Amino acid sequence: MRSSATNLPPPLALPDLLRQGLLRTPRSRHLGWREAGYWRWLSTEEVAREVRRAALGFHTLGVRTGTTVALCGASSPHWLIADLAIQTLGAVSVPMFSNLAPEHAAYEIAHSRVRLLVALGDEGEAFAAQHLARLGQVVVRGATHPRRGMLPWEELCRRGDELCERDPGLYARFAQADAPDRLATIIFTSGSTGMPKGVELTHGNLLAQVEAALACFPLDPATDRALSCLPLAHVFERMVIYAYLAAGIPVWFADDVRQAGVLMREARPTIMTMVPRLVEKLYDRIAQGVDTAWVGKRALGRWAMREASRSDPDAGSRPMGLRVSDGLVFQRVRAVLGGCLRHVIVGGAALESRFERFLRNIGVPVSVGYGLTEAGPVVTVNCDAARRSATVGKPFPGVEVRLVEGEILVRGPGVMRGYHRDPAASRAVLVDGWLRTGDLGSFDADGFLRVTGRIKELCKTSNGKYVSMLPIEQALERNPAVDHACVVADGRPFVTALIFLGEDAVRQHAPGGRPDAELEAEIARQVAEANRGLDAWMQVRRWSVVAHPAAIGVELTPTLKLRRGSVTERYRDLIDRLYAGGGAS
Repeated sequence: MRSSATNLPPPLALPDLLRQGLLRTPRSRHLGWREAGYWRWLSTEEVAREVRRAALGFHTLGVRTGTTVALCGASSPHWLIADLAIQTLGAVSVPMFSNLAPEHAAYEIAHSRVRLLVALGDEGEAFAAQHLARLGQVVVRGATHPRRGMLPWEELCRRGDELCERDPGLYARFAQADAPDRLATIIFTSGSTGMPKGVELTHGNLLAQVEAALACFPLDPATDRALSCLPLAHVFERMVIYAYLAAGIPVWFADDVRQAGVLMREARPTIMTMVPRLVEKLYDRIAQGVDTAWVGKRALGRWAMREASRSDPDAGSRPMGLRVSDGLVFQRVRAVLGGCLRHVIVGGAALESRFERFLRNIGVPVSVGYGLTEAGPVVTVNCDAARRSATVGKPFPGVEVRLVEGEILVRGPGVMRGYHRDPAASRAVLVDGWLRTGDLGSFDADGFLRVTGRIKELCKTSNGKYVSMLPIEQALERNPAVDHACVVADGRPFVTALIFLGEDAVRQHAPGGRPDAELEAEIARQVAEANRGLDAWMQVRRWSVVAHPAAIGVELTPTLKLRRGSVTERYRDLIDRLYAGGGAS
């Protein structure tokens, strides 16, 4: 990441990315966020000044090298500012989700020995208030009604200004202590089973990922701009934001991921990241728009969407039908997405190939990748240099991937130092320099990786038959009324499913908490469609509709994957009734 224009040295720590940006690509509008319905902006200089003020303010509160400081709240420029300020001091930032289950939140606070939390917005402030007894201090910014005893962000920065006046060279001395092997952050895994584990990532881990990301997706500060819709508490988006910072491009931070379509039209991004569920919801919105069009346009739109979903975008030439549809249908779809996208990078979970085919065929260059928090996070990715549909791409620059008995193993500069205060768990996954992912995969003849499942997602019924749960769940989720589906079969005599409804389906067909006859019939048809082609022991025999969407922190991880252990425990009585008899409901 050395700049030939200014001959800057390579960054040793993440805050260097901001310092170098201030010298190389300062911007009058660098980080933007929506507040009270309007976009507000900070320049590169203002961001750097706020990092300095906050860092010195944290120092007055006793933050030192190795101190763990938690961050909680919606993604925003100030989330990033607090993160970089903490790291400037040699301290360790610990992101937390505001909707964590209380027992998980308490565990993460205690396990990482957090005594100071930065609460951003009302959701961060509410989280802090819930766990105030476990925290020594809380700094709050942007809350409507902050509790007494919480230190306002403005006061933190004022204290930093006073310290700067007393010791003008102190901040520069902090910057000189940067080192790539220093611990930067502890990121707790999703906790799909059991208590979460704290992944330790160093500055070097994340800087290596930033360098690889910009090698795969070069960005031009003169023309590129990013929209950030995913939480910074998740390592994927956080690494990507560091890459945007290194590239010197402006970033729009979304205030509500449900308004992603509106925000894309406003920001007109050239690059953004998504998790598969966002892609699926985007597809559903486009399909709904087609279904409500006038008759002639509706027929053409449906035909065009079918063609785009099944045609191979890697074929030598586009079919005539897709070329004709471009001007009549797809051009308008691209305009709805802002009209400027060069890169849509999808990770965090498996994306059905039909959605990838659709986006690429309508002219949206989607890049599907694969990774995990422990790898820093990216392992493989499709990019312009090498791309193949229905795969997760080739290894990220500097990353090695091999298969041992079908399991994906990873080695590279982004792989974690280990799990925080858990040497036994670290030894179980870090073997001879390789990270065991727990995922199953295969390479094609050209070296593109396919993820074929997860070891823990292959279960065995009480009859000794193996069932792969993920493909069945994806088939059930193809219905727009379904938010998520959870297949249950492990140790059971046959396969059942819990089907969580989306918000629109609840509002239209289950306002009283029970689905109406029309929706029940629709779900039954979807189950029959999912069962088609499956062996008898893999077919869903009974199911139950849950009349609310799956919630992050309860049924879902932050990347919208199922927390199977939590779901089966929370709905144990409902599941037991499915196996007790009574037929489908």
